Amino acid sequence: MPNDPSSHAPDRDDAALYALGPPPLRSPVGSSVPAPKRLSQEVREAFSYLRVRDLYRYVRRAIGLPTARSEDFLLPFSLSEGDRLRTIAADVRGPQPPPALFIHGVLPRSGTNFLADALALHPDVYPHPGRLWEFPLLYVAPGTAALQQEFLFMFRRNSEVMGCYDLLAYLASGWLVALQKEAGRRRMLFKSPHVQNINLFRHIFPGDILFLCLRDGRDIIQSSLQSFRRWGPRSKSFSGLAREWRHGTEAILTFEPGGENAYARAKVVRYEHLVQKPEATMRGVLDHAGLDPGAFDFAALARLPVRGSSEIRGGDDARWTPHDKPADFQPIGRWKAAWSMVEKARFKAIAGRTLIRAGYTTDMCW
Repeated sequence: MPNDPSSHAPDRDDAALYALGPPPLRSPVGSSVPAPKRLSQEVREAFSYLRVRDLYRYVRRAIGLPTARSEDFLLPFSLSEGDRLRTIAADVRGPQPPPALFIHGVLPRSGTNFLADALALHPDVYPHPGRLWEFPLLYVAPGTAALQQEFLFMFRRNSEVMGCYDLLAYLASGWLVALQKEAGRRRMLFKSPHVQNINLFRHIFPGDILFLCLRDGRDIIQSSLQSFRRWGPRSKSFSGLAREWRHGTEAILTFEPGGENAYARAKVVRYEHLVQKPEATMRGVLDHAGLDPGAFDFAALARLPVRGSSEIRGGDDARWTPHDKPADFQPIGRWKAAWSMVEKARFKAIAGRTLIRAGYTTDMCW
């Protein structure tokens, strides 16, 4: 007669392990800790994976209040954590995978679609694997950390062998391994119009190529307010957009040569350069990506249709359908004819100094 599974007793090693009780996660919560303190710690842990703070931020955003913070873009973490994440990526993805191409924009309307469509003209590039038109994995890094926190809450000894963003690293690397099977030896291309948590990139995707799209914040705001709904849980106000552009731009500037986060695989691409001198800019992009410019269709680049422009009327389907570029298409400086003195003053107060640091103006006299 087979043994009853319900009567199975743990073997000697398991029994010894469980006899030790739950280990500390962030502070002691074992039986030696007073019950009120233990309960308080467990409540804090539960709140961390329930992400209660995010509800507060969504409410602020829905009523038009800004939510962006500088720490949302450049996460604090140690060098040892970075080393651990890079090791996970190398172990999961294996030796010498084709370096994927990632485009991250300072905000929606920053040129990520333009750059992605241009790179997709190269025959060695495989755009949007898995039909993932956007890949905001770094944006949701706090969500993966919350999931990991819930996992650790179930059995605290797991914290002894897991770092803060291990789950994100395994998710990212395993996902790319699966998608690479679809792409073959071609270079996968991903994009996201966000740079939240962007300093995680070099550790989560250590062998891949990063492009950071930057655009004049005044044009981004003007385009965003024309394109998206003004009210709703995902809507952003003028001031909210200005603050997010400031924080995102400050983060991107740290990746420029000489910046604290600059490294060989990251390159800042300005939308204005793509528009004004597309061939020269794309040659620099191709060189950074390690793609043969001789195989690139520069004639097709000149004919590249417009997609996602705020000037295209109609709903989302119409806006994201490719349209022939009008002869008078000029996406730079549209804010000049639309902004009042009040809006100019508001932007200057919030992000004027960042606009100067980014090189879009030399002073506040505009």
